[in-house]
Amino acid sequence: MQINKNYETEIDLRDLFFHLCYRWRSILIAALIGAIALATFQYLSIQRIHAEGKQTKEEKQFEIDLQDYQDSVKNTKSNIRTYNKLIKEKNDYLDESIYMSLDSQNEWVANKRYFIKMAQSVMDALPDSLQEDPADYVASVYMATLKSGLDVDEMEQLLGTGKKEYIDELVGVWADNAANTITIQVIGPNEETVNKQMDYFSNRMVEVSQPQAQTVAEHTLHLVNEDCLSRTDTGLSEMQDQINKQILNWQTALKEQREMLNELEEDGEPTAPGKHLVRFAVIGFLLGALLLAGIQLAKYTFAAKLHSGDELMERYGLPVFGEYTKSRARHPGKGLDKLFERWEFNHAITDAEATTDSVCALLGERFAGKKLLLTGTVPAERLNAYIDCLHKKLDGTCEIVTAGGLPMNADAIVDVKDFDAVILVEEKHISRNGDILRAVEMLQIGGADVKGCIVI
Repeated sequence: MQINKNYETEIDLRDLFFHLCYRWRSILIAALIGAIALATFQYLSIQRIHAEGKQTKEEKQFEIDLQDYQDSVKNTKSNIRTYNKLIKEKNDYLDESIYMSLDSQNEWVANKRYFIKMAQSVMDALPDSLQEDPADYVASVYMATLKSGLDVDEMEQLLGTGKKEYIDELVGVWADNAANTITIQVIGPNEETVNKQMDYFSNRMVEVSQPQAQTVAEHTLHLVNEDCLSRTDTGLSEMQDQINKQILNWQTALKEQREMLNELEEDGEPTAPGKHLVRFAVIGFLLGALLLAGIQLAKYTFAAKLHSGDELMERYGLPVFGEYTKSRARHPGKGLDKLFERWEFNHAITDAEATTDSVCALLGERFAGKKLLLTGTVPAERLNAYIDCLHKKLDGTCEIVTAGGLPMNADAIVDVKDFDAVILVEEKHISRNGDILRAVEMLQIGGADVKGCIVI
């Protein structure tokens, strides 16, 4: 036997894991206590805040979030209605406006320009100091009356529309006060159409507007010039492009608003904050379990107990004659303990009698007719109970004497030289490494011939 001075205790993570598993009851109780404690604390905290007539931070934030959500839904729906209205209005305009349906590259325009000649009697009656031209008043009557009172059905037949805003796009009238002229302009898809429309409005100027203008001042109308020609209307093409782009932009914005509304409706209103008792209970459960698991980990580490026969072999160079499978379960073979035992002792020999037979066979073969001392830190009562099992199997093959309770039992090593061999017996998960080291040192001092060890 030789003590390895460089030996360092290593923690077997697998053994540590099962050490915690077998203490699942105490860990579960600690977890439940933590869950109840934290949930109770949360409940009392909320009750205290409500008793003071206040709201929790989460309740205040919920009201803000709910108002924001409702405002977002309201604004989004309003935006959707606005964009739908704008798109409809522009599409209706494109559908109903005759001017917008024209070919901007081949637009026909008819013009007639009239000169307003005031009667000589009117001019003679004007005072010399008058700065205003009476022809200006006459021209304003023509402009005001030419397109007023038009028959809707008649305009539908003539222009294709009876709405004033669309008529104004096709028929224009304006005056040049400096030149005392008034001009009629008609826009249409072809020469025949614009000439027909121009005839109607020029006749209306003479038949409807001129009599009313004569009441302002006596005058005569003289046609100065007229023309009908095809032209490229860049203004029309720009308007068409601009409207189409505007509709496209509105459609894109409308799509975005609809997607936003769908997201809002899918997310739903913010959930009113509860007391979060379940969440705090879960946190308390985990904290309680972790706390006790940490305590058990510390106890496992600092207790420094024997957990395997390999530790004796590595530290003292002792062969292991036998290592019994020992369960740390509180109720072996029952419930979760049974499951953990199967997991821990998978493919391991768990039959104590088979292990005893193996130990007796090794001892009988190697120490037949010799006197053995079985000793260690195991209490004498526990050691004697184990020796009773060996005696039955050995049947007098060798003489066995026990002396337990090292290192406190100093009498056990007084006569160690009288024995042919000494076998160190230690108990797994019970014997402390510090006590074992001290016992081994005492045996060395006593001159004991330690041949091996048994882990019970």
